[in-house]
Amino acid sequence: MLIWMEPDCDFMILPALVALLLVQGSGSVYSYNLSITVVNGGAAIDCADEYSPCHALLNQNIFKNSSGQTAVIESVTMNGADVPWEIKTDPDGNPVIKIIAADPILPNRNATVVMRFRINIDRSPPEVDPALSGTLAEIPPQLKAMYPLTGIWDPSGLEDPDEVFGLAESIRAGEDNVLLILRNLMIWFEENMVYSYNNTTPQTVWKTYKGLSGDCDDQANLFVLFCRIYGIPAYTAIGPIYMPGEERSDSDHNLHFHTKDVGWHGWAMVYVPSRVGDGNWVPVDLTYFQGGVQRGGHIVSADWRQHILGAALYWRDTAVFIEYKNYDHISEYARMRDAIISSDCLWVESHQMSPVVGPAYAEFLSPPILVALVASAALLAFSAWILWRRR
Repeated sequence: MLIWMEPDCDFMILPALVALLLVQGSGSVYSYNLSITVVNGGAAIDCADEYSPCHALLNQNIFKNSSGQTAVIESVTMNGADVPWEIKTDPDGNPVIKIIAADPILPNRNATVVMRFRINIDRSPPEVDPALSGTLAEIPPQLKAMYPLTGIWDPSGLEDPDEVFGLAESIRAGEDNVLLILRNLMIWFEENMVYSYNNTTPQTVWKTYKGLSGDCDDQANLFVLFCRIYGIPAYTAIGPIYMPGEERSDSDHNLHFHTKDVGWHGWAMVYVPSRVGDGNWVPVDLTYFQGGVQRGGHIVSADWRQHILGAALYWRDTAVFIEYKNYDHISEYARMRDAIISSDCLWVESHQMSPVVGPAYAEFLSPPILVALVASAALLAFSAWILWRRR
């Protein structure tokens, strides 16, 4: 959940009353509990140091409000006591909670932050009809300009940009209808990409492209790259899925994680213009969608529309946690992880998701796909990175 914050970011202080309010719709309501403990070693940890474990503890990405979702903070405590906090934004506009506590973590002492969220999810899939889809020329120029080839999608990060751009055009095959371009891309991914079960850190889009392998967010990032090459607005989204009965513990050096009843996932969000009205943002889920099956390592559909209509965002009660649009979050993750791993402390983190109102999904995909969804759970609040790499 950590994300770098610009020093000049504006912020607002939310009244305590807000933490008690929840606008409930007709969908499902979930409670999400996050606990993080820093067990310090023999030296004090300066909370003002941007890459210290203490700064990481006090600055966390949090669930956002978005279309079909309302999220509120019910409580925030540090070492068992209520603590003041502010909301800022990261470079991509995602909300970040800043806990107001300036004291360092003293040698051989612990510091624990516990946050409880309430999330209301109420969304339904859009109509997916190529006859209603607009063309590339019908994408609003001002919207297109907001999603350039920058951040992890900067062509300078590709060892052979001409090769990637050439492949993108061959996949497009001269098509101008945006939805049919997405169809061509989905088919290419099904035929060429293999799901990776062993990733422990986010990989570059070039590595995903050259290896034709990646987990949920790796593949989503590559899909977004192709979309932006075409001039189609797109970004990567991350969020948790309620998965009752699933419990797992993982470690990465001095980072220790435990998840209960939750798996994390990543998918692409893509803008599709319409010929009959405003355009829509739709999910393109390449790895965890209703009707998906595994064949020789490839995750395939019976109908390409399943990647949208059967996306986990609609098929499961999936919450939107963070949206990566233009910031190079992979490089930032590497710096943050290295700084914490090299410190003299333990980072102990626990997550639990439970239903309050609405359906509690108990049916899953086949065992191999379920294992992939939860097997690499780790590092969420430390950086929202490896926990989402379920599917």
